[in-house]
Amino acid sequence: MAVALAAIACMAPPAQSAADFTSVREWHFRVLLDGKPIGRHDFKVIGTDETAEVVSRARFSLSVLRIPVYRYGHDDHELWKGGCLATIDASTDDNGRPLSVRGEATADGFHILGQTGARTLQGCVRSFAYWDRRILADRRLLNAQTGEYEPVQVTRAAAAGEVPGASEHALLEGEHFRIELWYSATGEWRALESRTKDGKRLRYEIES
Repeated sequence: MAVALAAIACMAPPAQSAADFTSVREWHFRVLLDGKPIGRHDFKVIGTDETAEVVSRARFSLSVLRIPVYRYGHDDHELWKGGCLATIDASTDDNGRPLSVRGEATADGFHILGQTGARTLQGCVRSFAYWDRRILADRRLLNAQTGEYEPVQVTRAAAAGEVPGASEHALLEGEHFRIELWYSATGEWRALESRTKDGKRLRYEIES
């Protein structure tokens, strides 16, 4: 077990990936805090919902009187097989505090190394992959910033008129978060909204 977990820490993605034979989908969001632009979050999915390579990149910067007071950067590279997470390699700069998450599916489970140490998860593990609305059926999701396997509860709400092009509105809730998601009639992710620890409104608006 110790050897396997050590390998996770320096894991590289397999040479063969879904990029070799499937299509590309992209989502580009501008991110607002209480209505003011603070950055963007971009997602690229190379492949299908079953077998895919996923790359996401977030960059936020908050200033007061033109003086930077908070910066955030997040890069996540994931491989998915059979609709489940196969590998994850994520790094985060939370205002100067570095965080990393590494994980890999093996025959005896999904080995994960994050901020709380190393452990092995069982079953089909999924991250907070908002682009794949199948996560709305999960009861736990892997946090790509901390490595925590978070319990989640999903409820549905009315979506009429809230987000252009959206016909489905879902609430994704946990002990420390409440995330609102909007999807089109064909299941395309359209928007996201949440609250920061100090109660500010964080919103993702898709660029057309």
